[in-house]
Amino acid sequence: MEKDLEERVFSYMREKHMMEEKQAILAGISGGADSVCLLLLLCALKSRLDIQIFAVHVEHGIRGEESLADAGFVRDLCARLSVPCRIHAVNVPERAKRLGRSLEETGRMVRYEIFEQEACDLERQFGRGCRIAVAHNANDNAETMLYHLARGTGVRGLAGI
Repeated sequence: MEKDLEERVFSYMREKHMMEEKQAILAGISGGADSVCLLLLLCALKSRLDIQIFAVHVEHGIRGEESLADAGFVRDLCARLSVPCRIHAVNVPERAKRLGRSLEETGRMVRYEIFEQEACDLERQFGRGCRIAVAHNANDNAETMLYHLARGTGVRGLAGI
């Protein structure tokens, strides 16, 4: 991991008070480049930030074998990094159909429901607050803004993520 990037992330997290010492951090890991980078950065900064890292992966049941391979990759990566990891399998297509929503919207809803539940479980287990870390970039924000606009939104929805 590039030390300059590590230092910039560390400084930003401290400056913005993104977490407290000895806090649990629940990282949502998809297996894609952005979330893997997030996990590697958190692991590199773990001792400096004095945090405990946990990972959660949601397998949506959308992309068949490729999706299952992502779940296996995340499980193996977390094992190599000694990061406790929970994998949740959810049939998002079935739920989307039942709710009358798109796959993307339902997948996002399911992910955040699971992240919230896992964070609450960690808070109960450790008696301290838990932060949820997800890897979003400018493309994700633009996509979210377009999605909100297409669905019909006010000014607040145009803000994106």
